[in-house]
Amino acid sequence: MYEAVLFDMDGVVADTEQSVTEFWQRLAGDLGYLLGAEDLERHVYGHRADHTLRVLFPEIPASRHDEIYRQLRENQESLVYTAIPGVLSLLGALSQAGVPLALVTGAQDWKAAEVLRQLGLPAAFDVVICADDVPYGKPDPAGYLLAAERLSVGIGRCLVFEDAVSGVVSAVAAGAACVALATSRRAAQVLDAGATAVVPDFRDAAFDALTRTLRVDARTGFSFALERESQRIDVG
Repeated sequence: MYEAVLFDMDGVVADTEQSVTEFWQRLAGDLGYLLGAEDLERHVYGHRADHTLRVLFPEIPASRHDEIYRQLRENQESLVYTAIPGVLSLLGALSQAGVPLALVTGAQDWKAAEVLRQLGLPAAFDVVICADDVPYGKPDPAGYLLAAERLSVGIGRCLVFEDAVSGVVSAVAAGAACVALATSRRAAQVLDAGATAVVPDFRDAAFDALTRTLRVDARTGFSFALERESQRIDVG
């Protein structure tokens, strides 16, 4: 039985994959090449910018990294963000029922704040973990472990929603159950990484406050039971 629900941000709360892809492809294009699908999956989606720069752009000297981070910030702050279908209603239902919620993202705090502001979610999460809160980004489990600690919930009682392989690996390594949002072409990858189930978005997700049941897939009826607040175990 689960007690808290933890969400990744990019690709889970906000639809940002295209804008992220375009930024890094533009940088690669300036250097005379394009990033392949495997590059994006393994080193962009779900990863912090410092990882992407270090692994995919080793020819760029460290002295230029601050300039690229500035360009990334200007780009990301100029965007209009849209919510993943169904996520706003699900978050509203979980919050209203008193379910502890956390956002765990590899993005910087300024991006998380802007995304949440635009989506009308500035206070939706009890805990927000960003890139600077942990020494290592996903697939390291540090972010999810810290979120569980700050929620005073055992990580084994946390249900995570992720979309990238690195994020699924991070959640599973931490000890949480993980549901992945993925297209059919990515489903096998996230299942191999340890996801319990795969759904395209949250349109079929629903939370029954009476039975404390979180249904994630209407077609299969796949669901998770959440403990009532009075049953919470303080592990802090």
